[in-house]
Amino acid sequence: MTDELTTSTGLRVVTPGQWGPDLGLVLGGTWREIVGPGVGAHCRSLAHLDLGAAASTVELAHDGEAVYYVVEGSVTVVELLHTSRIRHALLEGAMFHVAPGSCYTIESESGARLVGGPSPVDPRLGQPTTVRGESPGVTRYHRDRAGMMVPFISNDARLVVWLGSGALTANMNYVVLEPGERNREHVHAESEDTIHILEGHGTAENITTGERLAFGPGDTIHIEIGFWHAVAADLGERVVSVGGPCPADTDMLRAAGVDVDAILAKHQRP
Repeated sequence: MTDELTTSTGLRVVTPGQWGPDLGLVLGGTWREIVGPGVGAHCRSLAHLDLGAAASTVELAHDGEAVYYVVEGSVTVVELLHTSRIRHALLEGAMFHVAPGSCYTIESESGARLVGGPSPVDPRLGQPTTVRGESPGVTRYHRDRAGMMVPFISNDARLVVWLGSGALTANMNYVVLEPGERNREHVHAESEDTIHILEGHGTAENITTGERLAFGPGDTIHIEIGFWHAVAADLGERVVSVGGPCPADTDMLRAAGVDVDAILAKHQRP
């Protein structure tokens, strides 16, 4: 194993020490890029949000979708509509998806940590916005309520925010690899894959180049489009992660028996 490597062609492990600087998008906390333009990502942005007590993000709105996972603590997502506000209270383990054009803030009274952001990357992230949604655009999810299981990823691989729920470009999976488990080797032909490690040590395998990179809690694996890869819990520990391919990998879903065409016909935006 090449333990000293954090980067190989097409695959990299981003450690907390390599996160970007605070972008100033949280009043009373920090917003730091993990995956985004700084590492050459286009399809997915993943940031670490650290909200202190009584903290709030600035008002946010994106041309594309966004998705987040509550790692720790509790938050309230506030949708800012033309004539009202809708408040969504979320605890650890919750996820939420934001539709394009929705304006929102993320607040916390007692402190919280999240990972997530707009997918695809929003080049105007953090710029002042006067956008107000015409209709509700935030949908709540939870890691324990899977929309679909994907056995070739692991015995406990949950698609939570996924194409079947209307998420075309911003997805969030929850995956548990028990000690000794390993993904089937796979590739995403049109998606970047991003895997944020919540728990455990293991190995990210770049099948295309033959390199193996170690990872641990807090690290994030980012795989570029077209690179074969696998993740292994090969160090005797249970590995828990969130993330997944963005945009939705329709080839993978078809191979799993999903009627992708019917879903796209139902959810495709003009």
